[in-house]
Amino acid sequence: MRISLILSLTGTILAFFGLSFALPIIVGLYMGEQYTDVFWMFGLPMFISLSLGAFLHNYFHSEQDIRNREAFLLVTVVWILMVIVGALPFIASEKLALMSYKIGIAGAIFESMSGLSTTGATVLDLESSNPVNISQYNEGYFDAPKSLLLWRSQIQWLGGMGIIVLATIIFSRLFGGGIQVLQAEMPGTGITRLKPQMAQTARLLWSLYFFMTVVEILLLSIVADIPLYDAICNSFSTVSTGGFSPQRDSIGAYDSPLAMGIVTFFMLISGINFVILYYVFNSLIDFSRDFSDRLRSSFKILRENEELLFYLNLVLFSFSLIFITLVLDTKNGNSNFSKFSHASFQTVSLLTGTGFTTSNYSLWPQVSIFVLLLAMFTGGCAGSTTGGIKMVRIMLLFKALKRELILVIHPRAIIKLRIGDKVLNEDLFRNVGVFFFIFIILFLLGSLITLYLEPGISVIDGISTSLSCLANIGPGIGAIGPTETYSTFEDSTLLFLSILMMLGRLEIITVLLLFYPDTYRD
Repeated sequence: MRISLILSLTGTILAFFGLSFALPIIVGLYMGEQYTDVFWMFGLPMFISLSLGAFLHNYFHSEQDIRNREAFLLVTVVWILMVIVGALPFIASEKLALMSYKIGIAGAIFESMSGLSTTGATVLDLESSNPVNISQYNEGYFDAPKSLLLWRSQIQWLGGMGIIVLATIIFSRLFGGGIQVLQAEMPGTGITRLKPQMAQTARLLWSLYFFMTVVEILLLSIVADIPLYDAICNSFSTVSTGGFSPQRDSIGAYDSPLAMGIVTFFMLISGINFVILYYVFNSLIDFSRDFSDRLRSSFKILRENEELLFYLNLVLFSFSLIFITLVLDTKNGNSNFSKFSHASFQTVSLLTGTGFTTSNYSLWPQVSIFVLLLAMFTGGCAGSTTGGIKMVRIMLLFKALKRELILVIHPRAIIKLRIGDKVLNEDLFRNVGVFFFIFIILFLLGSLITLYLEPGISVIDGISTSLSCLANIGPGIGAIGPTETYSTFEDSTLLFLSILMMLGRLEIITVLLLFYPDTYRD
């Protein structure tokens, strides 16, 4: 294990992360926030991140290519450091009395981890008896500087596809081992190389990511007519499937079917493998062909992707169950159109792990709540920004189950498992089975520890909390439902849940390898 190489690369990425503080600084100054406040919230963390990054990069400078196990350690170390640095603005805001929330260091770390892991869980309370930013609070915003609320959404956007992947674009010295870093951040996702060089692949994916963000901003601000600041924050959180909103009532605050529809669409496509999205996008902009040919080609790409079809069918099935139960619920006096809108929005929001809300779904029929709870396990497609188990793993488990049932009837049959036309390696099924087992064990263990740390909550609350953090969803049911936050939890609970969020974001194996002695042996 070449520690000097890891420290050098850590410094490189940390310095880059420091540059991301420039946007909230600009926004804060533009919105008239005090220069000194902006400096302590963002200027000082920027200086710390840049200085520490430059020191590590220069002192431990190395030109060697990174190996797989070193990439796993790099990802975890960098993630922890970025969480700590990302928490500093929240600590400064509380110390300077720029917000009414008393979150402490544990709460700040929780909020930062929730952002970078795209979980969307928050310790900021929905109600404040003595708001500091009164006019802003009365408009429905959280009682915190708008630059800080932008920072919450921005770190979700950075964490969405992975700041480490972004770093491969900027710093060519990572090119040789870039694919290992990508696989460490999203293990088992089946990332396909679009180009021979990792830098090109990362650049293409991030270009598409940026393009989707800009398009949503324009649609929300122009078509849905919501403020540009809100459009930017919500778009950052939508494309990253994060779920942070500057409004306390989330997307429901805008009371706009157009906004709901736009956000639902972008949550849905953000749950798709970005490699597939790139191929579709590239096909659509191929102006050398007729428009009809481009549409047929794009449709063929989508139709031939088995995981995508599985994902869309599961979304449709879950939505249908929820919508039917809402229609049959005589106690719910909303129109069928309203039920349709809210059902589709919440299904996509929780299945993709975004966590936006438009209504208090905890008041829905028990069947609907149960379907939403099951959807929280799944997540989106591999290679997307979603959390959870991922569609491809669930699909492979069903394929393996089907094969075992056939083998019971026909023991001598030779059945090759496929996705599309590709025959799958048997080792893949072992890996999927191991991941699923570890996920369930961690989920159950997380529920047990949460219930121990928070004896005042119910069993369902503990289960929901553990699942929401491990699957990077944010809101859940019960104590962390759509009208509640994590503000009532103890510091020890928040720190433990932060660990669960990191495990979920890095897909467990990356972090667990750190506790395996052979990882550090050459």
